Amino acid sequence: MARLERRAAAAEVAQGLVGSKLEANFDPIHSPLCAIDVVMVAGAPWLREALEKDFWRDESGYRKIGGGSNTPEMPYFFRSTANLIYFLKRQNFYIPRGSLEPAVGMACFFDWEDRGRFNFVPDRSGIIIEVQKSQVREVIMALNGQDVKRIPIISGDLPEQALIGYSDLP
Repeated sequence: MARLERRAAAAEVAQGLVGSKLEANFDPIHSPLCAIDVVMVAGAPWLREALEKDFWRDESGYRKIGGGSNTPEMPYFFRSTANLIYFLKRQNFYIPRGSLEPAVGMACFFDWEDRGRFNFVPDRSGIIIEVQKSQVREVIMALNGQDVKRIPIISGDLPEQALIGYSDLP
């Protein structure tokens, strides 16, 4: 029951973020978390707290992902999709696509083909807001680091091909 309540809360928060835009001087490394960090905002405050606690349990693992400055002192630490997936895998929450049915309110993760020099895997995350016949059909996310939007997931399109997994949030 608690899991269903958390999913519903995450979906509701994500829907409230739709239309949010970045500030003109936004810095993805140093600026505080904001609406474009849909999964972190939807999972607040428990997700941020759990991620920070996990860092102190496995500091070297997180530093392997993002280098020496990949710590909770940097806003980027909580913005990093790679850190989030690492944490969710350690908690046995992450589900690779096709392993289990997705549900509304779960986080979802995307790996876009060749985004250039800084193509971290995965590159984006969002919150699932529609599922049909065991397929994700719509998510809320900030695409291209811009404003928060509802993104349709259509069979065969780029977002559908990039979807690599999903997860409940702790």
